[in-house]
Amino acid sequence: MPKLNEEHIASLERFGIFLNRQPDAFTNAQAILSETASTELFSEIQTLTKAPTDAVAASVYMRRHGFFMTGLFHMLSKFNLLYTGKLEDVSLFIENGTIQFTIPPDSFEDVQDRHEAIHSLLGQYGHPVVEYMSKRAHVSKLILWENVWGYVLWMYTMLLNEDCPSAQSDLDFLLDNETWKPHMRRSPFKQYLQNEEPLEAMANYKRTTCCLLKELPDTEKCPYCPLNRT
Repeated sequence: MPKLNEEHIASLERFGIFLNRQPDAFTNAQAILSETASTELFSEIQTLTKAPTDAVAASVYMRRHGFFMTGLFHMLSKFNLLYTGKLEDVSLFIENGTIQFTIPPDSFEDVQDRHEAIHSLLGQYGHPVVEYMSKRAHVSKLILWENVWGYVLWMYTMLLNEDCPSAQSDLDFLLDNETWKPHMRRSPFKQYLQNEEPLEAMANYKRTTCCLLKELPDTEKCPYCPLNRT
């Protein structure tokens, strides 16, 4: 099992992922897929943000969880390292007014099959969380996945500009409809691109769904909100 170096650790922390901060945690990513812990999570978010409904709180959380997932994709694409920990190994804590994540350091493996690795990240940390949050808070899965996509697009645009050799192929696989079955009929990431190339979409970023953050107190619609175009 590879040992993480300073560059790896700095990369993880850039995405709000820390090592061995479990004593600070108030729950974990498996526990929140239950009524009791998700209620506690939404209560924490409502305290932090004044989110008026569970749907808004779920969207706020998925923005943080999307940042976490993007960090894992970054480790995969840039360093060829796959995080293999279980959901219960992903603990949540609050620092500087936002949710952060902590994981054990000995849970990364060298990537053997890139497609299997991407399936693993989606299947382990993506689909279960999105599907539960969607049902629990009565919010569209497309909204929740687009909260992930905004960070994924930014990250892969960054890697493409750095000429990272695996970035394009990894992103192409995420845009392939087959990658998302049987959980979804087609790739939501491809749907969000709306026939644009990733670099073009990032340069003129716009969402296809409203993230609901406009419902927070004293918060206006984002400049890239689709409701601005109606």
